[in-house]
Amino acid sequence: MEALARQLMASREPAMFGIEIRSKGAPAYTLSDFEGAGSAMSYTVPVKLPAVDWQLTLKPSPAWVEKQHSPWPLWTFITLLFMGLLTSLTALLLQLILKRNQALLVTRRELDEEITQRKTIQQDLVRLESTDALTGLANRRFFMEDLAHTLNIADRQKHQVAMMMLDLDRFQTLNDSLGHQFGDELLVQVAGRLDQLTDEGVTVAYSGGDEFMICQQHVEDIDDVIYMLGLIKQCFETPFVVQDEAHSVTATLGVAVYPHSGLNADILLRNADIALYRAKEQGRNTYQFYTEGMQEREVMRLELEKELSQALANNEFVLHYQPQLNLHSGEINSVEALIRWHHPRRGLLPPGEFIPLAEESGRITEIGCWVVTAACRQLATWKGTRFDHLRVAVNLSGRELDDEHLVDRISDALEAEGVPADRLELELTEEIFIQNIEHNLGQLTRLHELGVHLAIDDFGVGYSSLAYLRDFPLDLLKIDRSFITDVTERHDDAVITRAVINLAHNLGLQVVAEGVETQAQLNFLKSHGCNLVQGYLISRAVPAAELEKALCSGVLEQGALAEFSL
Repeated sequence: MEALARQLMASREPAMFGIEIRSKGAPAYTLSDFEGAGSAMSYTVPVKLPAVDWQLTLKPSPAWVEKQHSPWPLWTFITLLFMGLLTSLTALLLQLILKRNQALLVTRRELDEEITQRKTIQQDLVRLESTDALTGLANRRFFMEDLAHTLNIADRQKHQVAMMMLDLDRFQTLNDSLGHQFGDELLVQVAGRLDQLTDEGVTVAYSGGDEFMICQQHVEDIDDVIYMLGLIKQCFETPFVVQDEAHSVTATLGVAVYPHSGLNADILLRNADIALYRAKEQGRNTYQFYTEGMQEREVMRLELEKELSQALANNEFVLHYQPQLNLHSGEINSVEALIRWHHPRRGLLPPGEFIPLAEESGRITEIGCWVVTAACRQLATWKGTRFDHLRVAVNLSGRELDDEHLVDRISDALEAEGVPADRLELELTEEIFIQNIEHNLGQLTRLHELGVHLAIDDFGVGYSSLAYLRDFPLDLLKIDRSFITDVTERHDDAVITRAVINLAHNLGLQVVAEGVETQAQLNFLKSHGCNLVQGYLISRAVPAAELEKALCSGVLEQGALAEFSL
């Protein structure tokens, strides 16, 4: 107020200020009353005098207020406003940058995860391409690539490599009888044991089915391979516990050694496979090294397999008959029909040289059907003759028993030739007891109801089961020749043979002994109640005409028995 008053007094333009005196709130005196900006900057003071209560208000005019204005506050305001906006924009930009960085970090993490996932998928794909899904071992493709690489190294370093093909003995039988889940579990356990051999410098792969492939990468001499074969054999010494049951499993191996048995992976594999086939021919639970002669035999085998497909069409098969002597009556009441192949170039071939090929190629069913038909035809030929009483036994494989039409075919063959069903006997192996049991039981029951006689061949060397002997509709047991060969020399064979004879008789079955070649064997069997015998002591298998001639004369060729009766 003082400054305003001083300004008023010093001003050359008193009109630039207005004065208003109020008494009791009402205007009492006004000098140059201004409104607007001046009123906004007015200043009021109370004036108290005796009997006077005034309010004195000093108001500058708008012109005075305008003169007091300076451009700096406006620029300051504008500057501050701009700086505020700039700060806000900067803060907003920083916020956007932070959000963008966060988004980039999230995106980067997602990309890293995606890259990791893709790498994992790629690794899985590589593993799937090189690894068998069931066993976890290398697969055939990876093994062959690795074998080729190993052979290249061996060529540079001048050492040998052993390639082995391993086949599980009777795996297919176990797999069919106990189920595919059992087979898969067994394969996994076998793979686990074989995989431990990788510490010995070998590669192990699963080829498929019941076959494994083993590569011994560094071999100095044959002793190294023999040592490895011993380690492989140890893998099978302990029974495999599958589905809470212990199962003894063995393996057969074929071995081919680089460079002697092949210079590349494919040839080495082929020759190891040939050696495996030869080992299986020799029996089970063994091994065989590839030799040059095997290749020639393999070529012959392949040619034989090809020619086998034409043998039926060319009528090249014949039946020979081996007599079975009744030890109680001294009569020949039955014969076993054994197939022979009149090969155009190789002459007369025994069944051991072509039946395995027939089973592998799946032609055994056709050949088996031919055997039954030919046997029925021969029985029809003997009708009304002095051989009318003979029963003919034919072998029946497990694969033939799988044929749903088997019973109908046998029935049709008997009916077509007018032969009584009891004149035909079917010999089966013990494998029918462990594969497709319910199906086989149904098939054999139908055959038994038809009137056909049923026999178990090679009893004692397979999967014998007393329960199955009780449940299956059987008529005869045939003791395997392996027990007869030393029955008079080995106490164990004698005990087993006597036990089988007693067991069969107690079950109401007759007993046939195979492979009888000495009089001592025959005497032993006769003294212990064996019903029938067959073997070279009695007669070899001969054509029907030769059999008829011998039976008529009472003398069998190669037989030690000069006399017998029909």
